[in-house]
Amino acid sequence: MNQTEQVIITQFGQPQGEPITEPGLHLKLPFIQDVNQIDKRFLEWDGLPVAIPTRDKTYIHVDTYARWRISDPKTYFVRLHDERSAQSRLEDILGSETRNSIAKHDLIEIVRTDKDRNAAANKSIPSFKSDEPQKTMKTFFLFLLCVANFLGPIGISRNWIG
Repeated sequence: MNQTEQVIITQFGQPQGEPITEPGLHLKLPFIQDVNQIDKRFLEWDGLPVAIPTRDKTYIHVDTYARWRISDPKTYFVRLHDERSAQSRLEDILGSETRNSIAKHDLIEIVRTDKDRNAAANKSIPSFKSDEPQKTMKTFFLFLLCVANFLGPIGISRNWIG
């Protein structure tokens, strides 16, 4: 077992025992038990660039990305089973929160900056005003490190969480 992964041992598709998180040699029953490797490192999610309308009905292009990791491998395996399912769930949650956050503000509130490149109207715009993405991710036992976006073509980058 590698130090960058954690392992769930399954027997006939059902998890057996606790996840193995420490590197080294471990035993399993051949032909009966399977090894399911889950990454321990921070993983990346990169959403597709989309055009989102602001409150004043002006469309802006937003490219969102996030860094995340699995906080409880056994529950993650039972609920999502693989990284592709987790990526899909991230797409649903973060895409929705991004659209909601952008739609609550006028374009000028989102892109205007002062001479230090900080948002002039409100330093937290656009942002997730609640912990909804993090709470939703915890139900799938994922830890969301940060979410950021790129508003194009102007070239303004905002950090949302973390």
